Amino acid sequence: MATWELKKYDVPGRKIVNTEGFGLATPEDVRELTEYVVSKGKSFGGKWGYIPMMEKMDPIYDPETQKEFAKLHKACEEAGCIAMAFVAGGMTTIKVQAKRHEKASQADKIATQYFKTREEALKWLEELGL
Repeated sequence: MATWELKKYDVPGRKIVNTEGFGLATPEDVRELTEYVVSKGKSFGGKWGYIPMMEKMDPIYDPETQKEFAKLHKACEEAGCIAMAFVAGGMTTIKVQAKRHEKASQADKIATQYFKTREEALKWLEELGL
């Protein structure tokens, strides 16, 4: 079980929040992630997108952590996020979990797609005007 680490990346000139998680997230880690993503997203003023890069994360089995990830989706939607471009690489388990969190969140106004690379995610968000 790897310790959680979060990296944050800027996307100059674009209204995009971009993070990369490593290891196993706890509920508190996810709450801190949510605060960062929502705060950064709101700083853009208006609509924005989020690229969570998840391919180096450990699978989430803890129900409380899963609930916090679902809350992340809803908090982003309420803060003006219109699209989430998940980068899961070839990690099917992580992609399945992210879809489960998305469904549980009931954040149905956010467009979501899954990509192997950050470049693909950035291209899709550009097509959405972000």
